[in-house]
Amino acid sequence: MVIGVYAASTPGVRLGIEPTVRLDTNNEPRPDGVLLITPTAKGQSRLGDDDYIEGAPELVVEIAASSVAIDLHDKKKAYCRNGVKEYIVWQIFENKLDLFRLQQGEYISL
Repeated sequence: MVIGVYAASTPGVRLGIEPTVRLDTNNEPRPDGVLLITPTAKGQSRLGDDDYIEGAPELVVEIAASSVAIDLHDKKKAYCRNGVKEYIVWQIFENKLDLFRLQQGEYISL
């Protein structure tokens, strides 16, 4: 995975594969992958005592087969509302990659 290479070669960045992310009291998604900047490097999330990620990772990746509707609607809204800076959805059956960047509280499709 390209994000694994990026995380391995970038100081202060950590990779999570299928982690539980506590975004808020109503949302604890398990995305397929995340990149987060460590708190010492001024990241916006941290690893809790129970090894769950608390707060919004900088990047979330979802690999969507049957979950496309959820990933592009409910999860996308929750990630946006909680400040995930970049969100990637790989629609494997459609052979499509969607990349969103958070700008002024909204996701912009890139």
